[in-house]
Amino acid sequence: WFYGSVMKAYEEGWMSGTAKNSFAPNTDTTRGMIVTVLYRLENAPEAGVSKFEDVKADAYYDKAVAWAAENGVVSGYSATKFGPDDKITREQLAAILYRYAVLKGYDVSKSADLTAYKDYADVSGYAAEAMAWANAMGIVSGTSETTLSPKANATRAQVAAMLDRFVKAYEK
Repeated sequence: WFYGSVMKAYEEGWMSGTAKNSFAPNTDTTRGMIVTVLYRLENAPEAGVSKFEDVKADAYYDKAVAWAAENGVVSGYSATKFGPDDKITREQLAAILYRYAVLKGYDVSKSADLTAYKDYADVSGYAAEAMAWANAMGIVSGTSETTLSPKANATRAQVAAMLDRFVKAYEK
């Protein structure tokens, strides 16, 4: 189900492999990885220095985190903590993609009724609008017909699929 999206993410340079001949599709994705993917999607624009104390200046994601924070795509857990190595959840990813869409000036007015999913009440307040938008746009689907799994970690395959769907949804 994810092969085409993984190939697109790899070929476009949004995501790279975990080794020369491996993508590791079932490996969880981190917050640092996600902002790096979006930073690459933006062709690595100029960025300042990260304000987060847990983002080291020589980390592969340092400029990406700084760019994402400067542009309101991420805010971190606090003013000084980002958690770049923390695994990203599906709802966190939806919230970041939502804010990225806003940054790009895309229409984010669509909204799905998530009550068809038995775990819709598990969606955090901060992510509710973003999850409803992402589901309406076809970016985030359920992990089953009745389960959304908002708190589950997002795998590399899921990230590639969601990113591919995001790009396709807004292609002109």
